[in-house]
Amino acid sequence: MFDPASIGLAISVGSKAFSLLKQGIAAGREIQDMASQLSEWGKAVSDIAYAAEKAKEPPGVIQTLFGKDVQSTAIDIFAAQKQCEQQRKELRQLISYQYGHDAWVEFQEIERTVRRQRQEQVYRKKELLDDIKSFFLWSLFILISVVGCAVGLYFWGRYLERW
Repeated sequence: MFDPASIGLAISVGSKAFSLLKQGIAAGREIQDMASQLSEWGKAVSDIAYAAEKAKEPPGVIQTLFGKDVQSTAIDIFAAQKQCEQQRKELRQLISYQYGHDAWVEFQEIERTVRRQRQEQVYRKKELLDDIKSFFLWSLFILISVVGCAVGLYFWGRYLERW
């Protein structure tokens, strides 16, 4: 699950890219000239959508123990999603009005591409790191449990004077 700081960062990056997009469209710049702003906004929207998708999954034991406040994260994600929806509506109106419906279709294709690349690169890596962290924490827990049982059995045997 994304932490609140990551969600806040995605919101601020997305808002900044969105304002630059609005200014560029208002100034009459071409969509292709604003590719970096489109990419940044798409990444932020993708991060927020990924966080919302991950929030639907029940947290594991480790996330419950070491995780952040689930309610505040859910509220942050909800607010970010609503902000993204509003920004998308504004962009659709601006792009369709300024450049026509074909430009909006092109924009959606760019957004799909960014989201797919982001999922393949960033999210897969994050999930792998989370899995590795969970594996090591569970391994440590099992090791400590086994050592604790062995030490307990040793002292129990000493108490009963069997060794």
